[in-house]
Amino acid sequence: MNRTRLIWSWEQCDEAQDYLSIYDGAAPEAPTIGRICGGDVLPDIVSSGPEMRVEFHTSPYDVPFHPNPVTFLPGFELEVHVLYVNSNSQSYIRQPGRCEFIVSAFESQTGELESPQHTLPPESSCLYHFQGRRHETVWVSFIKYHSAIDPTGFESPAECVTQLRIWDGRWSVTSRPYGAPPEYQRNASLIEQICREEVPRLCSRSLVAKGSRPCSTQESYLSTGSDLTIEYRPSPIGTARLYGPASAFKLRYEFVDNSLGGAPLEPLVAPSAMPEPAALVQFHPKSCDRVFRSSSASRGIFRSPSNVFMYGRGGSPNISCIIRFEASGGESVRLTITRARFGGRSCQNLQNRSGRWHCNHHGGPVSDLRISEVPWTDVSPLPRDCLCSDVSGSITLAPLAASIVEVKFTTLQMEVDQDFRDFYFEGRYEFARDGCETDWSERRLRGRSGDAYLKPTPCPALIQPWLLEPETDSSYLVLKLKGFWMPPLLQSAPPCPTDARITVYSTNNPKNSRDLCPSGPDVVAFSDGWDRAYEFSAMEISKSLIIEFKSPRRPPLELIEYKFSWMEIFPAHDCPHRCQELQACIPAELWCDGKVHCPSGQDESPTECDLRLPLSPLHVGLAAATLTLVLSLAAGLTACARRKRGEKKHLQAVHLDTAGRGVGYGPPLPHHAGAGYPHANHHLSSSHALTPLYLDPSKDSFC
Repeated sequence: MNRTRLIWSWEQCDEAQDYLSIYDGAAPEAPTIGRICGGDVLPDIVSSGPEMRVEFHTSPYDVPFHPNPVTFLPGFELEVHVLYVNSNSQSYIRQPGRCEFIVSAFESQTGELESPQHTLPPESSCLYHFQGRRHETVWVSFIKYHSAIDPTGFESPAECVTQLRIWDGRWSVTSRPYGAPPEYQRNASLIEQICREEVPRLCSRSLVAKGSRPCSTQESYLSTGSDLTIEYRPSPIGTARLYGPASAFKLRYEFVDNSLGGAPLEPLVAPSAMPEPAALVQFHPKSCDRVFRSSSASRGIFRSPSNVFMYGRGGSPNISCIIRFEASGGESVRLTITRARFGGRSCQNLQNRSGRWHCNHHGGPVSDLRISEVPWTDVSPLPRDCLCSDVSGSITLAPLAASIVEVKFTTLQMEVDQDFRDFYFEGRYEFARDGCETDWSERRLRGRSGDAYLKPTPCPALIQPWLLEPETDSSYLVLKLKGFWMPPLLQSAPPCPTDARITVYSTNNPKNSRDLCPSGPDVVAFSDGWDRAYEFSAMEISKSLIIEFKSPRRPPLELIEYKFSWMEIFPAHDCPHRCQELQACIPAELWCDGKVHCPSGQDESPTECDLRLPLSPLHVGLAAATLTLVLSLAAGLTACARRKRGEKKHLQAVHLDTAGRGVGYGPPLPHHAGAGYPHANHHLSSSHALTPLYLDPSKDSFC
């Protein structure tokens, strides 16, 4: 048995019977929103404004005095209610008789919208104009949609009768004929058309459970520009075939802010890849990295992105953005953080003696704002400040020495209901001309060994970094410094006579930095990975070192100089030039070069250097010259000895010849008298076994 309560309406009514006509307004030209000529109780009929006109038309064939009981007399009974509507809501009709709504980003950035809450005339259309700012796009998600089919409502289910159209763009009014709907020009492209028996993309789970996963782009609609238009043609409802006010759909809209400020940033050092949200891949720039240059503006405001698709509620649990500031020569970057929020995560901001801020994470997912400087473009940024707890008052960061400064905003593991209202920051930047320009090429040291001096400068920057690089890829560096390492807990640190500090760390591992009090005995520091030099590592290890001189934040400036030395070392078990204390090999040219390199002085010890003396080029030259001189003298001695023996034999022969011929002897000659061969007589009478040498100017030989 069919228990459907029938109501006769519209074309089922004729002039031969009684009927009711309901008009949306009191004016004669008000549109008809219902015609009823009999049946059961009517559903609610709601006008679009404060007025409604009801006309009762009787049949010319009616009998005024009917014998039937009063309850069966023809006629009707009305029950009237007044519904109050918020004039600022999208249910309020500003122009009676027209189903047209304008949803502006200037009035509300996000909200919910339902199908018309009043009864419409047949064949009418409702337009929803979503109008955003020029840097915004429109995101619409249907969370409820009614598509019940009424077989008596249209000709055939196989025929598509359009009920919903979604346009990417704006409809512009071309004319407004009096008493007729306005005419539009569609400056838009059709995104999707929905028939009465179909449903659009739905994201209904947000109505079922709070905290459900966010709606994806496959479950919603996103414009490419700042405007989106929805055209809705209601279907007749029930046997009365009234067009409303039953709730046919409910949607959630949001104007997505795509503004970022600055210019797109090309990374100096390629960052690790992070998956992009689907919506960003489809419609938006994939990166939130930006750059501000002094050539464009000397000061301004920078902030975190407000694009919901970069946060948890938009489908991305992680966000990482880099904002770079590039100053010109003679300029420095000054930053002030005016406000920040990090989702209430457990972390604390701490400030050290140099005025730098540090993050003290207490566990859990990371959300922080890190400030770094870039002295050398081919080296990873050097960390300077970190903020991780909410900032309500302005924090002016200490000046930096480099002309390139980066601010990195990172948040991991966001919940599905968290967005840019839970995690954000905002600040001011200024490019100040202070005349302190650093030649960073002079602070980039390379070589087998060397010395450098660190000292404070009159520039505002309190941290002055130096870069040390090994000469070859297979070598490491060892530093020799004076002082003692400060323990992580300041409470257990011994007293340091100065507030200045020396910080040492690897270029790609700044988290393992160590602070040194620059007063005390010699200490050493090695390149990162030295303790694992014989182990295979899949990760790239940087063997370069950063040495920083940190001046105290408060004046007066301590006028101290600090010297450090470095040397290249090699991992080898057996090598001829090995420092036992370092358990490392050093270059051959540093061994016995007149300067101590090993901590114990082993490389300059007499034991090592005396045995290796001929190996020195200088020593080899001296030895060759000495040998040549000795050989020359020996040859001269031999020649002179032979000549003297020849002269002696000749004198003896003359003497014997004179005696044989009967020559008389005179008195003996004194040793030093006579003019014949005084020198010969002297030599002959000499009692020395070796004849002394002297230089005779009349001869060209040593005699």
